[in-house]
Amino acid sequence: MRPRHLNSSFAYQTGLSMVELLVAMAIQFILLAAMIYVYGGSKQMFAVNEQMARVQENGRHATDALLYDIRMSGYVGCRSMEDITPNIIANSPPAFVSFGDGLSVFDNGVGWNNPTTLTRVAGTDVITLQSTRGSGVSLTSNMTADNANIQITSNPDGLVADDLILISDCSSADLFRATSVSSGSTVTIAHANSTNTTNRLSKAYQSDAQILFFDSHSYFVAQDAAGETSLYQYSLNSNSVTLLTQGIENLQFMLAEDSDGDQQPDGYVDATAVVDWEAVIGVRVGLLLRSENGVASESRSFSFDGAEANTGNDMRLRKAFWSYAALRNRIN
Repeated sequence: MRPRHLNSSFAYQTGLSMVELLVAMAIQFILLAAMIYVYGGSKQMFAVNEQMARVQENGRHATDALLYDIRMSGYVGCRSMEDITPNIIANSPPAFVSFGDGLSVFDNGVGWNNPTTLTRVAGTDVITLQSTRGSGVSLTSNMTADNANIQITSNPDGLVADDLILISDCSSADLFRATSVSSGSTVTIAHANSTNTTNRLSKAYQSDAQILFFDSHSYFVAQDAAGETSLYQYSLNSNSVTLLTQGIENLQFMLAEDSDGDQQPDGYVDATAVVDWEAVIGVRVGLLLRSENGVASESRSFSFDGAEANTGNDMRLRKAFWSYAALRNRIN
């Protein structure tokens, strides 16, 4: 007896037709394209966010370094540079016109003698700041003569031979280079004529005098061998250059003048337009930063300091940072 089928119309599927295969492939292609698009967009957004975060971090780092040094410019312990003019015997002393300036700004770098081998970026400003650093240490006892060694109880600022050192008792001051700095319970600082024009200070200081580390340092934007631009600091004390922040494309300074003596800025001018440097009470700092890589989806024009920035269609992200620092030693 032949088996009886429950449904004689039932048919077994033996494969896909060409039309069905093409439809399935088209659907898979659409899904794959959508996934690639979403992944590509996420990757692009991640790259943009990462580069912008680095730009923000570099901007804050450069701004903090500049503002701190600008605020402290002219500081020499108990008096400011405007109030006291030291006797300078140090070899290779800071090159300032007036010790009371505390800072000098070179608009577009004009007048700044580059002491480094780096190439400054054209059109960028340079600022030179002079001040003491550290807490200062008092003498252990009176100097027996103006050419006697200086003795202090400790060396918290890490003074070493050839450092520029300021000794001051708030009425007089001398700037010299340390010939040697001993270690031990009593630290002895020599100021021989091998590192100075003479071994004699302006007077024999008493125990109320203080020893302070002194430096004159310049900030400028320069280009390295790879063509990348960064913010550098040159220290006269150590005759060395330090890379501070990468990705700095432009650096500009505007000076706040107080023409009526009310200790409030009456206007902002560049260095070439300053009428009275003693009336300068603050500095406006402008930084233009760019990302390390070109991650933007399209080229964009960018203006900085009232001028159109030349981006060169490099697809890099750019951000301007503007901030202000008051000169604490010129404001009561």
